[in-house]
Amino acid sequence: MSTRCMLPGARLLTCIVSLAAALAAHSAEPLMEGPAAHAGAEDEPGFFRRLARAAHHQAFVGLTIPAEVMDALVEARADAAIAALGGRAAEGDHDANIALVRLQHWCNRLVSQGDLDPQAQIDRLDAQLPPARVARAAAVLRAQADYRRRAATACRGAQFDFRGIEARLRNAAEEGHPASALELSRFTRDPDRRSAYIQAAVAQHYGPAVHALAVERLSAIQRGESTEDVASIRLLLKQAGRSVSRAKLDLANCMSLGCDGHPADAAGARAFGIDAARDGEAGAFLSMARMPWGRGLSRVQMLAWQYFGDRLNEAGCGGDAYVANAMTLSRTIEALEARQDPETLADARERAETLWRDNGARAMREQGCTP
Repeated sequence: MSTRCMLPGARLLTCIVSLAAALAAHSAEPLMEGPAAHAGAEDEPGFFRRLARAAHHQAFVGLTIPAEVMDALVEARADAAIAALGGRAAEGDHDANIALVRLQHWCNRLVSQGDLDPQAQIDRLDAQLPPARVARAAAVLRAQADYRRRAATACRGAQFDFRGIEARLRNAAEEGHPASALELSRFTRDPDRRSAYIQAAVAQHYGPAVHALAVERLSAIQRGESTEDVASIRLLLKQAGRSVSRAKLDLANCMSLGCDGHPADAAGARAFGIDAARDGEAGAFLSMARMPWGRGLSRVQMLAWQYFGDRLNEAGCGGDAYVANAMTLSRTIEALEARQDPETLADARERAETLWRDNGARAMREQGCTP
């Protein structure tokens, strides 16, 4: 892998994100017609609720969370969600206990941030988004600020049984519950213990743990700390990709750059990157436009997938990253559309409709934004 993309401790997409930030701002016409464009202004509260639901779904990926808990979180009633999860966790529900760990850290972030004024971000939208997108993005930024304020208030009133949560997490990990072991590894400072927890979960073929192990080994190589088991990274990412869509994307980027000791294989990587896009993995759309595995796609294919990603984001699947995704996708699409003849653009939009018909429901389900 190029040393420019191998920053210490960085994830595989760090260098890509920095490239996206460097793209010039622009304005353009709506990117797609029909249901992919925009709902009316009267639907914006419903649109933000879908964003909030997608954000919490993505935060709890791999866990089974009761519908009433998700409903409470969408409504910013964090105290109610925490109380419900606490009762279930005390009765032995490991997923509920892990969710409490994640909510604890989420609440800490909200409270420490304090009230945020979105106006500065809103004032910059005209230079960063097409005119047709500005009003919706502004409404989302205002809704996010209000949501965070209400959720932070609810978090302050919530009752976390910190000792009970930690004890249950440790006990579950020691008893062999793979998700608890992986969760505990994320908050363990001792690198040997962290690796032991991850390995215990990997031994049970737990997909997220297999992915975590691959990322840990890749990060060690990036930091120059280890060259052991380099060749295993690709195999681990393939195994994790069976259940973790992000692992598919990491595998595509890794293979296309030869990050794991194998020769770079952009053609072989492409199938994994496309499959991540079918899952609605937001980074896949940016990666295919920037990474070697996307260079084998025709302009029509590339545009069609960018239209697909844009439609998915406008359907409410972007979660907290809706505005950032909208800016990145619109900039990428504008660059790809530049100097293209009308027939190419029409073909791309037609292909995008086919992609949506074939994969839209799958992507929405994976990203937690199904109506």
